[in-house]
Amino acid sequence: MPSVYADTSFLQFKKVHCRNCYKCVRNCPVKAIRVINHQAQILEDQCILCEKCTLVCPQNAKEELNMIPRVYDFIRNGGQVIASLHPAYVAEFGTDSLPALTEALKKLGLSDAFDAAAGAYLVKTAYEDLVEERAQETPTISSNCPVIVQLVQKRYPDLVPYLAPVLSVMQAHARYLKEQYPDARILSVSPCISGLAQMREADNYVDYVITFSELQEWLTAVQVQVAAPSSAPPDADRDIRLSRIMAMSGGFTMAMHPSVHQRYLPACGIDSCKQILNEFMADPDSYSNCFLELNACPNGCIGGPSFRRTKTGLLHGLIRLQNASLYKGISNYKRDDFSAQSLTDVSRHYDTFVLRQQEAEASEEDIKKVLAQMGKFTPEDELNCGACGYNTCREKARAVLAGKAEISMCVPFMRERQESYSNKIINVMPGILVTVDYQLKVIHMNQAAKDLFDPLHKRTLIGETVSDLMDDYTLINMISFDKNMSHDQIYLEDRDIYLERTLANDRKNQLILCVMKDITREIEEKQRIRKAQNNAAAMADKLASEQLKLVHQIASLLGETAADTKVAVEQLKRTILREDEDRDE
Repeated sequence: MPSVYADTSFLQFKKVHCRNCYKCVRNCPVKAIRVINHQAQILEDQCILCEKCTLVCPQNAKEELNMIPRVYDFIRNGGQVIASLHPAYVAEFGTDSLPALTEALKKLGLSDAFDAAAGAYLVKTAYEDLVEERAQETPTISSNCPVIVQLVQKRYPDLVPYLAPVLSVMQAHARYLKEQYPDARILSVSPCISGLAQMREADNYVDYVITFSELQEWLTAVQVQVAAPSSAPPDADRDIRLSRIMAMSGGFTMAMHPSVHQRYLPACGIDSCKQILNEFMADPDSYSNCFLELNACPNGCIGGPSFRRTKTGLLHGLIRLQNASLYKGISNYKRDDFSAQSLTDVSRHYDTFVLRQQEAEASEEDIKKVLAQMGKFTPEDELNCGACGYNTCREKARAVLAGKAEISMCVPFMRERQESYSNKIINVMPGILVTVDYQLKVIHMNQAAKDLFDPLHKRTLIGETVSDLMDDYTLINMISFDKNMSHDQIYLEDRDIYLERTLANDRKNQLILCVMKDITREIEEKQRIRKAQNNAAAMADKLASEQLKLVHQIASLLGETAADTKVAVEQLKRTILREDEDRDE
């Protein structure tokens, strides 16, 4: 059945503050992430939907397709929806939780719910027939885990013929339900979103996929609770189905009836699976009698991303799953499982998968050019630290050439360049810079400071006590009273130099940054001006004193003259008066 989600984005990152982290790149097993302008982007044609990137992202930047609104709209318009519950539901909700979980789903508007372990039974039966058919002549890779299937298709295309041509449990059960309810739409509830990838395949029978964590959010949003299952110990009357064991690592190997001379080799965890596929690809004929049951998640489906987000107890989940799968911990292939209940065809066809963005083989010359841009000119320069997310510097260079990475992702190179650039600026600045730790030890100084305190360059000043260089009272005061900044002036007697200091307290790194300026000329100029002012004042005082003395002398002379004038006037007056008297007579 063709999918309506062919052009739909299943998983992307939100645009967040994504800088200098690269945890997603580092944890992506297929490096299907491109970093542009410090923003991570998932390359969907290369992504295998393992969700490791979203699990490790410190920004919680996961943005996956949520199909619940579509399910809700279909139900509201009168549609019939049947839920297919991945057997891992037992680990989440309890050993005997199916009836209570079904009732809760009906309250959400679903018509019914069924255990997908019935699909697991169909798949394991097909596996058993396939192993017998191949008669230990052709190795087989299990096809249930969508992540593993995509990993083989996209990274190990030569191994596609060894994939079991059998539907996954999700698709097998969906096809079986479609036979029973032809007018219904199938909602698969899964431990991960990798089932979404199968919806783009030609052999698709699922209409919606949601995770258990999304189901929990849906139940919480509409205030529906799943009744607690019985806590009674398992017995023969309980609903025990061996095929449920496929939800744990090696489950199919445990559930399948063993074939003579066949090796059943389970493995889980994407890194282990990649290692096995690498060895297998090197010499497939050496493993002709092997059935490889590979699961991308550690501990199988009950270790899926949905459970890791909700932090479902692993040990508790394993016990629940065993209780629902095994009677007294023993596999009974005849009694404790489903029976052949339909003629459902679970065969599968694999289309040839071609990456739309094939990474061209980079030439050695191009790789060296990129390495040079990252400051790596010799093999010794290639630290292979993995901080950028790639295992080696050469792998990172190839990613740069493929447009998936940026030069700036090389953290040691950027740090070294920044430190070098900063040191160059600090060393050429005219200001004097000294950095002191809280133990009052000198830990850094620029060239101007070195020239000032050790002009002959005979001492190793780094590590010395700051008091050996200059007065430390203000620094002690800042540390003791937790001051932010201080300003002062000091005098270096041995150098006959005056310094003006600005001190800043870096509490985070427990450092005191001391920026100084040589103000000797300013001080001397002020002293010269003050001396000139004092001399001018003294001269002014002397001049004023002499002028006052002259004034006194002039005043004295004027006083004598005034007295003589007064006598002469009196005499003249008397003479005139006498003449007037003589005339009258």
